[in-house]
Amino acid sequence: MSGLSFRNLGETLDINASTVYRKIKPLLEEMPHCADLSRGNDKHYSGILLLDGKYTHVKGYNDKIPVIYGIDYLTHDIVHFVLSKGENYQTSLSFFQSLRLLGYPLKALVCDDNQNFQLACSRVYPKSVIQICHNHYKENIRRQLFVRSDSTYRPFMYEIEQLFSRRRSIAEFFSIIRKILLKYGNDPKCQGVIIDIEKRKNVLLAYMLDKHIPRTTNLIECFNSHLEGRLKSVKGFESIGHARLWFNAYFIRRRLKPFTDCTGQFKKLNGKCSLETVIQNETKFQTLKQKFR
Repeated sequence: MSGLSFRNLGETLDINASTVYRKIKPLLEEMPHCADLSRGNDKHYSGILLLDGKYTHVKGYNDKIPVIYGIDYLTHDIVHFVLSKGENYQTSLSFFQSLRLLGYPLKALVCDDNQNFQLACSRVYPKSVIQICHNHYKENIRRQLFVRSDSTYRPFMYEIEQLFSRRRSIAEFFSIIRKILLKYGNDPKCQGVIIDIEKRKNVLLAYMLDKHIPRTTNLIECFNSHLEGRLKSVKGFESIGHARLWFNAYFIRRRLKPFTDCTGQFKKLNGKCSLETVIQNETKFQTLKQKFR
């Protein structure tokens, strides 16, 4: 879990990697599923979930497969994860159905522009709102307009960047949109972007419904960076079962590790781990912590 591969650990202990795995596997199998640690914590969750997938190599699969996981925004707790062959609708539906069975009080989903995530969420949690990440949305527009290789639409893209640069009221947002439309409305490509913003305003402006809903998936991207570092050292898994055991242990460890670098509204989380925040029962938490020491 610290990033040391079975091969490197085997070299340290003077045994081969397979023997290391055989010795560690029973310990990994004894761990509860990450989701079981989320059950019964509904009163302490914010209900604002950031969702993303991280891809990894698994033997027997030609392409990388994703581990899809969700983080409760205000507590930074990793609520649940699934490992599957792809970010398809069925996998997404299974994720949200499991989340509902855990009693997670989802009221807002924040994710990239993944239609499967959005459709599955709406089916299982019909009263929830969806906020798509502004960074991902802007990147899609940049690619659509080829602004990195062609300067034609850079002035227009700058205006779009400014539009999504901070939280705005609905009146302010559409006042700016009207000005952009007057300036660039004769260009079909610019017009297409503005029409799309209008058409998708519900998922672009959901943050206006609750001051706690973020406009980006920056938080889970930070978690992804840490996970990416660990996956690079592991360099893939022998089987999907092996991968599930590893991810389960990894996410539990992350939930038991105290935060140190939180800033702004999250500064109060420093010195505590996410499970400590959501369990809110010192005896139960210390028992759990002792088990994984």
